[in-house]
Amino acid sequence: MQTARLPYDEAERISNLLSYEILDTEREKKFDDLVTLAAQVSDCKYALISFIDSKRQWFKATHGINISETNRSISVCAHTILGDKTVVINDTRKDKRFFDNPNVVSGYKVAFYVGTPVISAAGFKLGTVCAMDSQPKQHFSLKQRRALKIIADQVAALLELGVGNKQMSTKANQLLTAEKDIVQKTIVEQEEEKNFIANELHENFAQTLAATKLYLDFAEQSKELSTVFIRKAKGNILQIIRDIKALSKSMLPSTFQNANYLRFIQEMLEEYGKQNKKEIEFVHQGKLDAYESQVGLTIFRIIQLLLKSAQSCRAKKISITINTAETIKLILWDDGESVNELGPDRKIMLRHIEARLSLVKGTLAIGKDKNGYNLVELEIPLEQEEKA
Repeated sequence: MQTARLPYDEAERISNLLSYEILDTEREKKFDDLVTLAAQVSDCKYALISFIDSKRQWFKATHGINISETNRSISVCAHTILGDKTVVINDTRKDKRFFDNPNVVSGYKVAFYVGTPVISAAGFKLGTVCAMDSQPKQHFSLKQRRALKIIADQVAALLELGVGNKQMSTKANQLLTAEKDIVQKTIVEQEEEKNFIANELHENFAQTLAATKLYLDFAEQSKELSTVFIRKAKGNILQIIRDIKALSKSMLPSTFQNANYLRFIQEMLEEYGKQNKKEIEFVHQGKLDAYESQVGLTIFRIIQLLLKSAQSCRAKKISITINTAETIKLILWDDGESVNELGPDRKIMLRHIEARLSLVKGTLAIGKDKNGYNLVELEIPLEQEEKA
C-alpha cells in the first residue's frame, strides 16, 4: 500500500479547510442530495463527499457507506487532491498503490474508484467527491467525468455560501448588539438631559427663588434695610430670567425666527467654545430671509449634534461654513481623531441628524478631507417664493 505524499501547500491547505468550519458538522440534505447524485451519475454502489484533514479523511456525506471517517494514510482521495483533474482507477486490485489497501482487500472491497477534487475559491484542494464500486469498471465516460466535476464545484460553492451565511449572521449579531448599545445610550442620554434640567430647576432656580423670598421677607421686616433686600431680590429675579432663557434655548428655541437665526447660532458657538475651550470658526454666506422657522430650528439642532460629535472625537479646532442660495449647504470640519468605524455615540448623533434632515428633505455626507480630518456636509433645499 502506498500512502499519498503531502501536497506542497499542505499548511496553507489545512488552514483554508479549517476556515470553512465544515469538519465534524451535522449531516445536511443539500450535501446528501449531491452525494446521491454522484452515485447515480457514476453508476456506483458507494459515493462520498470527503475532506482531507491533517490525519484523517472525514465524510460530510455518504451513500452506501455507514462510517464517518478513515485514517488519511489509507485514503485513496489523499492521492486525488494532489492534482486538479478527475482520477479514475478502473481496478484497484491491479493498482500497485492500492491492491493491498484495507478498503480494497476487506470491508467494502472497493474495486473501482473515481474522484474529483473539491477546490476552494482560494485554489486549495480540500477534499473530493468520489464514487466507488465493489466491481471493476473498464469505462467511465467523459460525460460522467463532467457531471462529477459539476457536483464537486457545487460542493465548493456550498462551502463559500456557508462562509457567507456565517459572516452575515455574525454581522447581523454585531449590528443587533450595536443597535442595543445605541438604544441604551439614547436612553442614558435622555436621562442625563432630564437630570440636567431637574438639577437646574432644583439647585439653581428653586434655591435662587428661595433666597429671593427670604430677601423679600427681610424687606418687610426691616424698613431700614428694605431697599437693600429688594435690590438683591431684583438681582436674583434678573438672574433667573437669564438662566431660564439659556435653559429654554438649549432645550428648544421655540421662538426661532428668521430675524434671530444667525444670532442664535453665533451665541451657541461662542458659548460652546468658551465652555469647552475649543477654537471655533463660523462663516455664513448668502441671505437669511430665505429661512423658514422649521429649517432654522433644524440647522440649529444639527449644529448642536455636530458639536457633540466633534467633542466625542476630541477635536480642538472646529470650522462651520453655511452657504445659502437655492439650497442651504452646511460644511463642518474638525481635527478630531480619525476613526474607521463610528462609535455608538456618533451613530446616535447621526441617526438624530438624519431624522431631522428627513423632515426638510435634506441630505447628509460624511467623509474625510485630504489630510484625513473629519468632514460632514449636508444640504437642505429651500422652497422658492412664488413671484407676485
